[in-house]
Amino acid sequence: MPSARVSRESALRAVAVTLITAAITLAAACSDEDTVDTIPPPWPVRTTTPDGPPQPPSVSTTTPAPTSTVTVAGTT
Repeated sequence: MPSARVSRESALRAVAVTLITAAITLAAACSDEDTVDTIPPPWPVRTTTPDGPPQPPSVSTTTPAPTSTVTVAGTT
């Protein structure tokens, strides 16, 4: 049955792990670098409109609405 006593090697290893963990935690807490709230890079410049590239102007082919005259009998 192994002894219940902690060996010197285990104690030194535990102390080393504790010191390294404490140093990393302290360095992270004191860091000016904040990796969560950084400003994202700007969006790329859009080269075309959402509907595609510009098209030449189209000629309107609508015809004007016909006009009519109403003649009421007895008013002339």
